[in-house]
Amino acid sequence: MNEVLIIGGGFAGLTAGVALAGAGQRVRVLEQTPHLGGRARSFLHAPTGDVVDNGQHLLMGCYHSTLRFLREIGTLDRIAVQPSLQVHFVESPGRVTTLECPRLPAPWHVLTGVLRSDAFTWKEKLEISRLGRAVSAGVEKTPGLAAMTVEDWLTHLGQSEKVKRGFWDLLSIAALNEDPRRASAAIFARVLKLALFSSSSDSCLALPRAGLSDCYAEAARSYITARGGVVEFGRRVESLIVRDGVCDGVRFVDGSLSEDKAVISAVPWHEIVRMLPSELLRAEPYFTNILSLRPAPIISITIWFDRAITDLEFAGLRGTTIQWLFNRAKITASGGHSYSLVLSGAHQHIARSKDELLKVALDDLAQLFPEARTAQVLHSLVIKERFATFSPAVGIDALRPAAESPVRGFTLAGDWTATGLPATIEGAVQSGYTAAERLLDQN
Repeated sequence: MNEVLIIGGGFAGLTAGVALAGAGQRVRVLEQTPHLGGRARSFLHAPTGDVVDNGQHLLMGCYHSTLRFLREIGTLDRIAVQPSLQVHFVESPGRVTTLECPRLPAPWHVLTGVLRSDAFTWKEKLEISRLGRAVSAGVEKTPGLAAMTVEDWLTHLGQSEKVKRGFWDLLSIAALNEDPRRASAAIFARVLKLALFSSSSDSCLALPRAGLSDCYAEAARSYITARGGVVEFGRRVESLIVRDGVCDGVRFVDGSLSEDKAVISAVPWHEIVRMLPSELLRAEPYFTNILSLRPAPIISITIWFDRAITDLEFAGLRGTTIQWLFNRAKITASGGHSYSLVLSGAHQHIARSKDELLKVALDDLAQLFPEARTAQVLHSLVIKERFATFSPAVGIDALRPAAESPVRGFTLAGDWTATGLPATIEGAVQSGYTAAERLLDQN
């Protein structure tokens, strides 16, 4: 194989680059921005000097591909994995409940954790246990699952409104970045099976102890360049060059060409549409289906206070607009009192001004944390990602393309491709490995 050209320097592109470089291939990674990381990166917040993620990310023990990638590039020690699953919920001032799962064989670790938890009534515990048993028994057997939303499925399995809103919504929105009334039950059930009902170690949550970029971007670049590859910044691809069904390289916006017989696109779906020849989009269903994908936004709000408002490392928030809180100062040991707040599936809020969103966040914090009512806001940062992920709506699996395209030498990677997972770091990393494997198989 000649040099492999990889378009995009996020998790998917860098994983493909590391996999191919490790297999002895020459790799050239093109990133159009001045930095690596794509939608999963960190940056220096100048007013505070803190490193801030452009969106808080949680990993899990079931992220086997991601953990493999981090191990390969030597940064696995920058991720802290829980010894067992533990999640806190805050639903009123002074009331913090906990779901803590012992290290037992699946599914008993989760079921035991639910039964012991003070986060649910006994009736709610029975409801959650009923769903857990259904997933463990083989949720794919549910009649009509492919046509159900998460909301439909939860109702079908007898989950009450309180359990849906106070527990399953927090999990499904965090995992799928979509409203349960829109999101695919089939994808959510798949996630639950992998994350909660496979093994106790797979259920453990993991937090980056440094800025997200510091956990992989530079280390992946170093891995690639140490094996003869290159990573180039500020290289924006205008179009893919296709002749007689074969990829012949790419054309850049400055008019220059790069003639490569092996190209991996690891950019978001809305970017690849721009690069494809119009005749491919019109005539080839593999590409035409991409036009039907829709975005799901995420809003991230980081607030620096003059004092601590909670000692919790992270927590799900019940009965509020904001869904999750992360104690950045405690997670990264950076000092100060900064908190990252996440609002996923934010269709109804993405058009609001940053000042409005900050007020929503502060009102929610004041509702649940008494210290927040008198704490002074020193700095704040609101990040609105309109195209954060694709929307995992009902029927979406039929639209997501496989890695190997009808154009010889052209392969797709990205969390939006046919990984079977929602748009997660694990999905992106899996797609990068898959794209690399497909190219290697062709030679």
